Amino acid sequence: MRQNKTEKELVLNYVNSANKPVSISDIQTATAFQVDNRTVQRWLSGAAKQGIVLITGERKARKYVSVPEQSKPTFKFLEGLPSSKQQELLIMLRTMWTHNSTALEGNTLNLGETQFILSEGLTVSGKSLKDHKEVMGHATAIDLLYDMINSELTISKIKQLHKAVQTDVIFDIDKPYGDFKVVPNGTYLLVDDNSRVYHPYSRPFDVSKLMVGLVEYIESCKPHSIDEAITMYATAHLIFGQIHPFWDGNGRIARLIANLILLRAGFAPLVIPAARRLDYIVILSKYSAKHEAPSAGEPLYHTGNELKVFIHFCKECYEDTINLIESIQ
Repeated sequence: MRQNKTEKELVLNYVNSANKPVSISDIQTATAFQVDNRTVQRWLSGAAKQGIVLITGERKARKYVSVPEQSKPTFKFLEGLPSSKQQELLIMLRTMWTHNSTALEGNTLNLGETQFILSEGLTVSGKSLKDHKEVMGHATAIDLLYDMINSELTISKIKQLHKAVQTDVIFDIDKPYGDFKVVPNGTYLLVDDNSRVYHPYSRPFDVSKLMVGLVEYIESCKPHSIDEAITMYATAHLIFGQIHPFWDGNGRIARLIANLILLRAGFAPLVIPAARRLDYIVILSKYSAKHEAPSAGEPLYHTGNELKVFIHFCKECYEDTINLIESIQ
């Protein structure tokens, strides 16, 4: 029997030369690999984490395609680190980012469980399928975001992110999958006198124009320092959050899409810790209580103390990412 190292090389070489998405069955026919399918899936998942293979589809429809060299993202904040350290850091960042962003929305998986699911592709006893799917979906969305570093951001790509994070496909005309909302949405804010006030987000018929404006804003961001980048991150995050273009998944996508500004400028992504969830909610609520959500033809955001407070909060959160990088270096 051929050794596993040779088997792995055969599999990866075939995927690299196929120039089209291939299934496990296709790979088996072409290479006659002599290990079990789960082992091959693990190899390909590892290659996906390294950015050299893209995984599409779910379960039996899952396919694998090689990522062209010129389209692979570059991470300036990793420059100077050995290749093995770069991959270690990217995996840890992906896990930390996924855990914290999903936990902010109520996911119950802890950091260790999130790492286990992403690295092994197995389930954790006692945890819901919904939590598992959210983690896998967010990790996939990070991979999609990385692919946008060296390419133009479009409305279509933002909708792809929604398909990734919205892992529960609901066949409901009022809850579009991978498309903008069709019914109004909003939230109740807890204001200073402990009363609750309803805050409507942007109206559905304004969303398309507003999102074009947000894309133009992000594309125009060319920060020269980390302070500028975080200021732009906070602004893009607030704009997206106030538009609230999807019926669900908006918080996760806001934290993803705003990080494109940092990544393109060569900085590590900003991860908002789940431990600061209450601070995060209060700060965003105070901005919402002060300012109405944008309508078409109006400014996308408002400057003032509320935005400054959020920018300061984001700068504090960014220290966690920096500490992680330094701990690996």
